[in-house]
Formats: sequence, structure tokens, C-alpha cells
Amino acid sequence: MTALLGGRGIRQWRWRGAVAVCAAAMVASCGVAGANGGPARSPAAVAGSIARGAEPVLGFRLNAVAAVSADDAWAGGLSHLGIALHVIRWDGHAWRQVPAPSDGDFYGVAALSAADAWGVGYGPSNEALIEHWNGTAWRPVATPSAVGPANLHAVAAVSPSDVWAVGGAATPTGQAVILHWNGTTWTRASSRTPPGVSSELNGVAAVSATSVWAVGDTNTRTHTIPLVQYWNGTAWRQVPTPALRFGGVLTGVAATSATNAWAVGVRTQTQGTGGLIEHWNGAAWTLVRSPALTKGGLAGVTALSGNSAWAVGGSFPSSQAPVTVIERWNGTSWARVPSPAPGFLAGVAAISARNAWAVGVSAPNSNATGIIEHWDGQSWTCISATGTAGPCPPR
Repeated sequence: MTALLGGRGIRQWRWRGAVAVCAAAMVASCGVAGANGGPARSPAAVAGSIARGAEPVLGFRLNAVAAVSADDAWAGGLSHLGIALHVIRWDGHAWRQVPAPSDGDFYGVAALSAADAWGVGYGPSNEALIEHWNGTAWRPVATPSAVGPANLHAVAAVSPSDVWAVGGAATPTGQAVILHWNGTTWTRASSRTPPGVSSELNGVAAVSATSVWAVGDTNTRTHTIPLVQYWNGTAWRQVPTPALRFGGVLTGVAATSATNAWAVGVRTQTQGTGGLIEHWNGAAWTLVRSPALTKGGLAGVTALSGNSAWAVGGSFPSSQAPVTVIERWNGTSWARVPSPAPGFLAGVAAISARNAWAVGVSAPNSNATGIIEHWDGQSWTCISATGTAGPCPPR
């Protein structure tokens, strides 16, 4: 397993296209494998607010972002090279660090209201990590003992008593993990993955109590293929995906209705990797053309409607620094949108057509720092270490 950025990557995912396994969001030698309201004031219009906390607001890397409203968003990741959880919050004026009690790394965040948010990831001993925000503080929440060593990669909330978290067992032949919160406790749900192979889930999206998507990958021992599962209110079932000659991995999913869902990831190709985008129309998943990426892929996706969606990731041109990638769906096609920061974007959340956030990491080395970019309806701009508009990390 290839490790990067101090141990774990921006999102944990397996990619065994040629025996190689990318457990990080970006590896220059092999590419990548890996929320919602009205408009806020642009961060560019805000000045003078300084983030409080032991670490700069950007931390070492940011893995996930979720938004409740124009004045309330969360992002989480790692504060530095050690295993120190990093959680920050947007209050409508600036991003500020918020104390979190556990050591570890958040891979996924979800928020229902100002007093109800969830973060999931992994702890120092590869144990599944879940924390809950109650409006005042983050608190650890016990995971089912039957889970064992595991990493949770994503979380989606339908209501305070209906929350899903997904990931994978932290073993070479581990299986996908699906957990459900009923308002009182977390329990493990049956995951319909093929027997005898390893698998994991990297993303989850909930439309309603009877419509939830989870995506990831399955190792067939010769290559890795995308994995899609669906919750219909009664049971999880595997859903067929388009055949890929050289395989691929799905890293993120977003859905707005029973007939509109997007899944993104990495497609293995003869000359490296490329972006993978699939769409659900209510009857089947189909491949959708993605703008060409050089040794790159997509890690996160969010959707506002059938005519509006964002996808983020990174590209790794030969002998060049990694380049953040942002793509936009306009109802007809996906197109690249200029992204100012270097590095790799792992998560994205759209609040409206004029307000979206993207987070990630600046570089694949120990000098990395977190990235926050904001969309104001016209362009993407960087947020500085103080939590307000500022220069992007150096390339």
C-alpha cells in the first residue's frame, strides 16, 4: 500500500490497476485513485477576521467539506504530519478552528443544522472514528464493536435519526463497511459485495430515508472495478455500472432525486489514469464524457439540480507540480473551470449557484498545507491561513 502525506491520503481508496495500490489522494508516479442554501457574502469581501486555534486554519490537509447555509459550513482533515484531528467552521465571515477531542483524521463530514453535524474517519490505531457536533462541542460516539479495525470515508445525513457512514475494513482482504445511526446508536448494516474479494466504499449520498447511494471499488484480483450500492429503505443491493476495460475506482457520489445522481472517480487507462464520471437517470448508470486529465482523477462531487453540479480532483502533468481540477455540469456537458490553487482537491459542497466550497491539499510532500477555495458565482478564489480571502499556497 502506497502511503503519502504522513500515512493516510485525502480519501482512502484502493486502486490495484497494476498491483499498485494508491491509498492516498495523489501520488505523482501513479496519479490518483481516493451539502446546500442561499448566497453568502464572498470571502473576498471580508477582512480582519483571524482564525483562533493552535494550528493555522488550513491545517496540513483538508479532506471534506459540508455546508448547512451561507453562514454555516464545516471542513475537516489533519492538522499536521502527526495524527491530530483538524476541524474548522465557516461562520459567514471567516473560517475558524473548532476543538475536537479525538486524535485521528476526518475523511467525511455532513451537517443537518447548526446544532447537528457528523464527522467520520479513522483513529490512531486504525479504528473507525465518529464524532458528533451538538451545537456546542464535538463529542466522540461509539462505533459497533463488530466493525473491528476500519476506516470510515464518508457520511450522509437524512435526519437526526437517520445517518449513514461508509468505509472499509483496515485489512488487505477487508470488506466494505456500512454503518447506520438510528438516533441512539450506530449499527453495522449488511453490505452486498461479492464474496471472496476485498472492497470498500468511498462516498455516500442520501436523497431520502428510502434512497441512499454508496460508491467505491471491488478488487477482482486482476484489477479494480467500480462498486455501487443502493439502499431502498429495506436493504442494500449492488447496482450494475458500465464496464471499464482497465477498471477504475469511484470516490464520490451526489444525488438530488431518484432520477439524478452523479458518481466520480478515477479511470485506469493504457497511458495512466483519467477522470471517471457516471450518471444515474433513474434506470441505469451510464458513462459521461469528462474533460481530459493528465495522470489524474476526481475525488469529490456535489449537485444542486439536474442542471448544476461540481466535481473536483487533481491532475499530475509529467515533471510538473500537481494541479487542482474543478469541473462543472451545466445540464449538457462537463467542462473545466479555472482553479487557482496548486495541489489536489478532495471535497466540494455547493450551497447555491453563487456559493460553493472546495477543499484539499497543496502538494504531495511534507511541506503541504490545506486548501480552501470559494466560488462566488463568477470565479474560484483561495482562502488564506487566517480563514479569509488571501493568496493561494505557493506552487
